[in-house]
Amino acid sequence: MTKRLKKSFFAKTIILTIGITSIVFFSGLPASSQTVDTLGRDVVPYHKYGKPYRDFLANPAGFHGPGRNKEVVAEVTEVRIGVFGPTKGTLAEAGASLRKGAQMAIDQANAEGGYQGIPFRLVFRPDDGPWGTAARQMVKLAYEDKVWAVLGSVDGPNTHIAEQIATKAWVPLVAPTASDPTLTQINIPWIFCCMPNDQQQALALAEYVFRTKGYTKIAGLAINDDYGRLGMAEFAGLARRLGHPLYLELKYEHNQVDFSKHLDLIKRSDVEAIVIWGTPREASLFIHQLRSRGMTQAVLGGGALATPELLQAGSSDLNGTIVVLPYNPFRDDQITQNFRKNFRARYGCEPDFFAAYSYDGMRIIIRAIRVAGLNRVRIRDAIATMTGFEGVVGKIEFTKNGINLTTPVTLALIHNGNFSPICQFSP
Repeated sequence: MTKRLKKSFFAKTIILTIGITSIVFFSGLPASSQTVDTLGRDVVPYHKYGKPYRDFLANPAGFHGPGRNKEVVAEVTEVRIGVFGPTKGTLAEAGASLRKGAQMAIDQANAEGGYQGIPFRLVFRPDDGPWGTAARQMVKLAYEDKVWAVLGSVDGPNTHIAEQIATKAWVPLVAPTASDPTLTQINIPWIFCCMPNDQQQALALAEYVFRTKGYTKIAGLAINDDYGRLGMAEFAGLARRLGHPLYLELKYEHNQVDFSKHLDLIKRSDVEAIVIWGTPREASLFIHQLRSRGMTQAVLGGGALATPELLQAGSSDLNGTIVVLPYNPFRDDQITQNFRKNFRARYGCEPDFFAAYSYDGMRIIIRAIRVAGLNRVRIRDAIATMTGFEGVVGKIEFTKNGINLTTPVTLALIHNGNFSPICQFSP
């Protein structure tokens, strides 16, 4: 068995212990709803061949080391919490939103008295550059800045680096928006992922594409990076297990502007729908060129598309596109609406999902510190066992693997420059 095959087999046999238990369709807001049947056991890898010898996610390792009885010796004048994110490149805006949401949570906590009268302080380190640079910055947070927990990053590759440092330094890591499902598949008890991962998002899209809409001929289009490859692999695997393997699996590069070759292939294949796992700028260009040719295929996409950047294209070509909506600003609850109001007043714009999950992730850390005290191991325990947390994205609780299975996956229709929720998938 080759190294690549071993990795693929291992990954596919331990995942998808989750499934969709219910779907709520929205008809306006507030919504009336109905529950429909779901994909069921067909989505589980290798289910036709019997029960796996061992499910590595069923009994995660947990943390059984020392440190829970360690008390703070020196007097503390501030409670430092690390934030780890990008400041340059294609993810610069996401990094800015990450810091804005985290800082709002810090400031609100300090207005409430901080931690026993001691103020919280955000300590930021950039994860720009090669992976080695990201590792050094995470080490600085853990050992030089002596933070009690870390929030970050916005993507999978840098969060993978962060979790490796976290497990060596014994510092809790809350990942607000990294959607790589492999982050929680290696039995590291120090990481907690807030946003529904690519596996959960792919399940929702597959349910909608194959069961709700009844499409059978699908093309996949993915950005040629870790995010695109992993996300599309999840959706392609589901499509194959459901008996509808993708007709096309296409890739594109960052900053690509010409999609004529992709469109030629799509036109010849006569597919019914296109699922995009990629970036907003390039996706908007692709959709515009698709519609300019008079092609009418349905277009759907993963959560990374649900940003203001996609809508800023300002084209009616986007109407009818359906995307995963990680953060639903239309939730009819006081927490969400107060967050939107305060964010707009402070920053002059609507919060995106990076800001929303960062805000909630920081609130989780702050709540854990207030419960556990200044002890990294106990803070980790408090996050792992936290219940009843209501965030601006909905309820957040973590499994023993650090996955959030409580926040539903929402799909939204783009119409006249807005994301309009149409259905919600609960795990």
